[in-house]
Parts: sequence; C-alpha cells; structure tokens
Amino acid sequence: MSKKQNPPRAKGAVTTANTDTLKKLKTSLGIIIAVFAFLLYAQSIGYFYTLDDNGAITNNKVTKQGVAGIPTIFTHNYWYGIGDTKGNEYRPLSMVLFAIEWQFIPANPHINRFINVTLFALTCWLLFQLLCTLFHKQNLVIPFVCTLLYAAHPIHTEVVNSIKSLDDILCFLLIITSILLFLKSIETNSVMKTIFGGICFLLALLSKETAISFLLILPLLLYVFTSANLKNILTVFVVLVVATGAYFLMRTLALETITEAPDHPPYTNSLFAAKDFISQQATAFYILLRYIILLIIPHPLSHDYSYNQIPLMTLKDPLALLGMLVYLAIGIYALLNIKKKNVLAFAILFYLFTLAPVANIFRLIGATMAERFLYMPSLGFCIVVALLLAKFTNTELIKSKFINLKQFFLVNIKLFMIITIIAGLYSFKTLARSQDWKNNSSLFGADAETVPNSARAHSHNAIALLEDQYPAELNETVKQTILDKSIEEFKKGMTIYPEYALNYDGIGEAYMAKKDYKNATYYFELLLSKFPDEKLRAYKSLMTCYDNTNQIDKQISCDDSVIKYEPANTFAHINKGKALGQKGDYTTAIEEFEKAVSISPNETAAYKNLGVAYGYKKEFTKAIESLNKAASLDPNDPQVPMFLGVTYQNMGDSLKAKEYFASSQRLNANQKK
Repeated sequence: MSKKQNPPRAKGAVTTANTDTLKKLKTSLGIIIAVFAFLLYAQSIGYFYTLDDNGAITNNKVTKQGVAGIPTIFTHNYWYGIGDTKGNEYRPLSMVLFAIEWQFIPANPHINRFINVTLFALTCWLLFQLLCTLFHKQNLVIPFVCTLLYAAHPIHTEVVNSIKSLDDILCFLLIITSILLFLKSIETNSVMKTIFGGICFLLALLSKETAISFLLILPLLLYVFTSANLKNILTVFVVLVVATGAYFLMRTLALETITEAPDHPPYTNSLFAAKDFISQQATAFYILLRYIILLIIPHPLSHDYSYNQIPLMTLKDPLALLGMLVYLAIGIYALLNIKKKNVLAFAILFYLFTLAPVANIFRLIGATMAERFLYMPSLGFCIVVALLLAKFTNTELIKSKFINLKQFFLVNIKLFMIITIIAGLYSFKTLARSQDWKNNSSLFGADAETVPNSARAHSHNAIALLEDQYPAELNETVKQTILDKSIEEFKKGMTIYPEYALNYDGIGEAYMAKKDYKNATYYFELLLSKFPDEKLRAYKSLMTCYDNTNQIDKQISCDDSVIKYEPANTFAHINKGKALGQKGDYTTAIEEFEKAVSISPNETAAYKNLGVAYGYKKEFTKAIESLNKAASLDPNDPQVPMFLGVTYQNMGDSLKAKEYFASSQRLNANQKK
C-alpha cells in the first residue's frame, strides 16, 4: 500500500509540532465546536411541534404504534402513516427512531428536539475530526474555521429546528462516519472497516436519498486528499455501488404497490407552472443563484418558497442568465483544476454534486426551493470561505507554536478576527431565526410576512390562526379578531393560487366559527363545485351550514351525499333525522336515529333525538326509554331532563315534569359556573 501523501507546506512552515500537543489541541477545539453547536440551538429544546412534525409523529398512525410499527415503516413509503399511498419517498431510518421515541416517551417534542440538537452537535464534532484527517493532523486552522462557520450558519435553522428533518441530520452524520471508516480502512488495509463504511453509507441512504451524490463525491475525495491508489478507490466505489443497490432493492420492494405518481402541483413547486422547458431551466438557475446569495447573506429566511414567491423566468431575465453564468464558471473552474488535486475545486464540486438531486435541473421535485436543501452543500461553501480567508490573511497553516488554545488563536489573529465577526453575525441570526420555530403560530406568522407572494405561507398562517390561536384565546373580542385575520390570510392565499382546495375549506370553517353561515355556505359551495375530490369534505360542512340557515331540503340532500360516501357516519344520520323532524316526518326521522344508534350505541345525541321524535309521535314509553338511555350516557346534559319533563307534561304527569324541569335548571346553572 502506498504511503500517505503529505500536504503542500505553507511558506516558512515548521512541521515538527509535538504530536501529543496537537492531539490535545485538536481535542479542545473539537469540544469547543460541539459545545458551540449545541448551545446555539439549546433554546429550541423547549419548543413544540411545527410544520411537518405532526405528519411524521403525532398524526402518524404507524409512528404511534411504537416499536410494533417498525416492520411497516420498512415496507412502505415515508408518508404512509398519514394516508399518503402515492408518495415515493423511502426514508425509514428517521421514522424508526420516531417510533422508538414514541414507544418510551410519546408526544414529547422536547425530547425530539433535544435529539436533533445533540445529533447536530455530534455532526459538527465529527465533521471537524474528518476535516482534520483530510487536511492532515498538523493543520487545524482550516478544519476549525470551516466547521465553526458550518455550525453557526443560519441556513441550518430549518433542519435543526424541524423535528421531521432528523432525516437530513442522520444522513449527513452517517455519511461523515462512512467517509472516516473508508479513510481508516485504506490507511490500515482493514476489510472490516470497508464493510462498516458501506453499511453506514446504506444507512445514510435509508435516512435520505440525497446521500446518493456521495457515489461520486467519496471517490473524488479519496483522489484529492489521500494518496490512495486506483485499486483502493475502486474498492470503495464498488462497496458504495453494492450499498446503493441494496437500498434500491429495499425501496423497490417497499414501493411496489404504488401505481400512481405523487401529485406535485404548481402550488408546491412553481416550476410545474412554467410554460416550457426553457422557462423551467431559467427559473431553476435563478433559484440556484439565490442559494449562493443565501449562503453569503442568510437573510431573510423562510420555511416556504412555493408558488408564487419565486417568479417564473425566461432567458431574457438578467438574474436567470447570471445564475447560468455563475454556475457555468465555477463548474468549469472545478473541472479544470480537480486533476491537480485542488481543494478549492473539490469544495465547488462537493457543493454542486450535493445540490444536484434537489436543483430542479435534471428532474422536478416536490419543492421550488428550500433552505434544508443546503444542509450538506453548505459545507462546500464553508470550505471555500475558509480557504479564501486563510489566503487573504496570509495564515500559516502549519505551526509548531500551537502549544495551547491561546497561541492557536493569537498566531492567526487576523484570520480569527474576521471569523469572529462572521460567526458572530451568523450566530445572532441563527438565534433570532430559531425563535420563529417555537410553534406553528410564530413560524407561519413570521414567514407570511417574509414571503408575501407565497400562497402556502399565507394558508399556513391562516390555519395556525384558526386551529391554534383561536381555540386557545379566552377573550371573545380577541377571538373574533383572530378569525378576521385568518379569513384575511386565506383570501391572500386564494388570490395568489385559486386552485388550492384547503383555502376554500379553511375560510368556510372560519366563517362558521363566526357563525356567519351565509359566507361559510358560499365558500363551501365553491369547494364543492371547483374540487370534485373534495366533495365529501364539502358535503359535511354544508350540511351544518344548511342546518343553521334552515335550508332543510338542501341539508337533507347533503346528509344523503355524506351517507352515500360514508354509510356509517353517525352524525349524518342524526343530522338527517333532525331535518326530517323539522319537516314533520317523524317516522323516517326515527329510522335515521335508529340507524345512528345501531352504528354508535353510546352516542348520546342519537338517543336524545330519538326520544324527542317518539315524543312527537306520542309514543311516550319509547320516548322515556330513549331519553333515560341518553341521561345514563351523559348525566350532565341539561337538555335531557328538560325533554323528559316535556314528555311527562304531555303525558299529564305534572309532578314528574316539574321534577325534571328543576333538574334541568340545576344542570344549566352548574354549566354557567
């Protein structure tokens, strides 16, 4: 096996540094990195579920099975647990961890967040170890500067603060582990380390499919940073290919039942609305340019860049052309210099290769743009910045004088003054942005202002107002203000993208909460007419609206439509029975209430309405029997003794009626306390 290649020596550098001193210094610097990364995000441990966290955890039927759900996780797509049978993502590893966490500590976002923050800190520490290995043990400056920038960069706030993004964290952590094992296997000629490196790569793919880019990056890394011969590199490549084959086999078996492609409307990815391929590519390169700008100046940040925050471009747009020219230039530079084992060229290719799977260049994905897509590519950016700053400050990378932390920083004072400013600004932004991820209300409220042209951002904010803030508010005046704001946000989302069904349903629900059934009916009828797939949802809402606006025939028609889709819908049968009772058809009403009782034997409302219907038919014995059953199911319902009182009064038993009326009044008084 060939001897490991030494790095080029900086001018005037001394290479006789004491090994033990460097080892202690490396340990200290690694601890600084890990502690810094952890503390930077420690505040988020006290935050709650946001965005897709509920879909991955609290609303996921498979995750909530705990350990028992693990076999299902491995044999189905990523979103199977929330009823998505079309999704083609296969990322079981993070879901397995969520299931295990739920088994022992269910519904605890703080534990989930602690794990995310801890694994991010571990990733940064391990990344520092890897960079020290790549840049050789004597050179600790570039690894430290690069990792510090990576840990501090605000672009990572989405990944670390979104519990669901554990898939991104695991993927990169396992990739780094895999690289370290492969490096060690080449150094020691260890077959076992090669095998374990392949296993870690497979696990990275099972975390997130974007790990596939390392099929190219890892051999390239070995070429640039080591003296590994062709046989070593080919061996690693073959192991990677085998691991990739195993992943695709598992994925194919898990997704073999999926016959329909997942639906990616323009609402989620604006590029689907592009008029032609040229427009798609022009817009994609404009987005790629924005990625570079966000890496340099990470402000403002948003969880969403969907329709129509990113305008569609053509080749006539200067920014689209600039994006093409920038990427063409850095791509050519990297390709021309990679043969020379140029580290800057490698960093550029690392950035390009890791970004390629989500760039919307080779295939359109389910998102226009996302900050989480830069979680791995940002390392390439950090390496470039570290190298350029070291050159700009004439930093001597290899020093025998590095006997402690103080001297490490003092010898490179110019470099670290600049890094302190950059890392300080990044950290300030990271801390501030992380606070937006406290809960859905804070996240969606902030981002609706940050990306005002995003339909989904406004819709998300409207839902948070309606479902989170409105129920939690006690002041009635404030509650109405929240509803008005929710309606305003739904309308903004609807104006930007009129073809999103959720806006019509949401605004209808908001009007219903305001008891404005006329406007609610208008939007639910629009939902019914515009979105055939949402018929059941529309019918369910409309039957309540028609009930409250005394449109009895329309209500019964909606009840019948719901029952057609869901024959066992207890509420629809009760609702229809009440409407029939209003029309005086008590016989048919009783049939509906009896159906409701047969479906849900413990449904109080079914027995209560059944008793009333029997009372109208003067079948008092059956009425009292049904009402007594309702009273046994819910002893605190004041309507039940009132109806019993009416029944006994109609039977001529005024004493018994008076007793039940008094009972009803007591229950009413207790409810008002």
